[in-house]
Amino acid sequence: MNTLPMQHRELNDQDKFNGPIIDREKLREGTYVAMLTAIGSVFLVALVKGVYLIF
Repeated sequence: MNTLPMQHRELNDQDKFNGPIIDREKLREGTYVAMLTAIGSVFLVALVKGVYLIF
């Protein structure tokens, strides 16, 4: 089995990763949506359990 040597290419500015870009407004909005989703899921589970206990 023959293998070919891999060619290494130079990294340009678009290939570098300097970490996430933090937009505080989007972060706040995402946190708000995540909290509402968590609270909503707790209420939904409680509602389903309540309906199950009734029937």
